[in-house]
Amino acid sequence: MSTAEARSAGSTEQGPLLQVENLAKRYRSRRALEGLSLTVRSGEIVGLVGANGSGKTTSLRILAGLLAPDAGRGSVLGFDLLRDAREIRRHTGYMSQRFSLYAGISVRENLRFRAEVFGLQEPRGAVAAVVERFDLRSFETLTAERLSGGWARLVQLAAALVHAPRLVLLDEPTAGLDAAARQAVWRHLARLAAGGAAIVLSSHDLVDASRCARISCLAQGRVVRSGSPSDVALATRATVLAIRGGRVLGLIEPLQAVPGVIASYPSGDCLRVVIDPAVEAGIGGCTLLADFVVERVSPTLEDAALEWSASRRAVSR
Repeated sequence: MSTAEARSAGSTEQGPLLQVENLAKRYRSRRALEGLSLTVRSGEIVGLVGANGSGKTTSLRILAGLLAPDAGRGSVLGFDLLRDAREIRRHTGYMSQRFSLYAGISVRENLRFRAEVFGLQEPRGAVAAVVERFDLRSFETLTAERLSGGWARLVQLAAALVHAPRLVLLDEPTAGLDAAARQAVWRHLARLAAGGAAIVLSSHDLVDASRCARISCLAQGRVVRSGSPSDVALATRATVLAIRGGRVLGLIEPLQAVPGVIASYPSGDCLRVVIDPAVEAGIGGCTLLADFVVERVSPTLEDAALEWSASRRAVSR
């Protein structure tokens, strides 16, 4: 075992597998990330949540040792984030959002190549184990270009895990997947966490966000909320109303034009309206709602996301 590997094994035995503070990154004049602090322990699934361009991918690439931060510090699996990027790349499992398989070679060859890149002493055995774990036997000889979207994501996940990493970093792991394929991915993530791995995933999908133990919500490169999904939802300052009645969907556009209304959208048999609490009394007495039933309801994670996104847009103007 190398000195760096020994340092990693010893320093993460009891403490967090990942701990970073005040990470920042700029691309010329554009701020991609500012002030990200994150701690993740063995067995945790933590989400970085936000819209496209919010800083999620930049964060993961820094944590994976693929991109150097402009500021900040931390450790990943006991390795120094700034000095030991090469070791971090060797010991973490990173799956990018983009298709990262070689399209013209088979699933087995893709996995074998990845095992050799990680320098495994018995790549054939590692590939056989991951094929069994992900039930890929029927697809081993298919070229990657022939896989469906769901199976391609599972093979990418298998490739990221072929070296059995203790820290797994996943960029939009369920993007574009149907419900069954999404469930398959989450079953594998749950099994990994139960086995002691730490998982950090990025997503703009609030269904995925709700399945994480903790989330950090990013907007324009900054963390605007953090905590459990339920705590983040309840911490929103917005008021949420449920409106019911005949032809309720016709209210969407008129309400959206009312000052203080952040969003209005259909939800089952009602219309949900997210509003600035300062105008709640005025909205409740609005003549538009005279023939409808209006009820104040608890905010969801989606309501919170709409409120924090609106807040960040207002600040940036």
